[in-house]
Amino acid sequence: MRMRRLLKGLASDRSGVALIEFGLALPLFLGFVLAGIEMANYVMANNRTQRLATMAADLVAQSGAGAIGASEAQIYDLFSALDLTAQPFDLRNDGRIVITAVKGTDQNADNKVESRILWQRFDGQYVVTPEVGCNQTTSLATLPDNRTMALDELLFHVQVTYRYQPIFSSVPFQMLSLPVDFSRHAMFRARSTQFQTPTPDTDFPPKTKCASVTGL
Repeated sequence: MRMRRLLKGLASDRSGVALIEFGLALPLFLGFVLAGIEMANYVMANNRTQRLATMAADLVAQSGAGAIGASEAQIYDLFSALDLTAQPFDLRNDGRIVITAVKGTDQNADNKVESRILWQRFDGQYVVTPEVGCNQTTSLATLPDNRTMALDELLFHVQVTYRYQPIFSSVPFQMLSLPVDFSRHAMFRARSTQFQTPTPDTDFPPKTKCASVTGL
């Protein structure tokens, strides 16, 4: 009889229902919170990549003006500055910056201007194919949106690629079919058409090999 009353009392007791419901809902709640943080960080990385491309193209277009132009040491400094600006994203190990100088030329004298690559510089250990073409394999650039150049026009194309490293998990990106690596580019005209190549510096060898992790 006493046991029956005890069991009946337990059956009618609702004091722990809220705690049980909270325990069941907690994993789902944490999943939404963590996924939201992950997506916000992903969007920030995407936006940071575009800003870096725009900033680098503008800086090179400015420093590349005149007959002397930027030195190899200054390009190294630019890469270092971009690495710092990219923080907390590790652009050096998980990304790559490609700077390409392109000039409108008519070497065949056929009155057809071609977009010719003057030089390229790289930084970052994530090897990607440059959007405009690798200077090691082609001398002509393929500009975005089929852009054509005027004769003697000089512009700088900067491509920044980053392979996103998840904070918690890559599952949200797999579920939404979102790429975890993305490239952004920017183009700026040079302030002067005199600048051709960076000034050599024996202490700073140019990184020019697009298929190399180090670029050297």
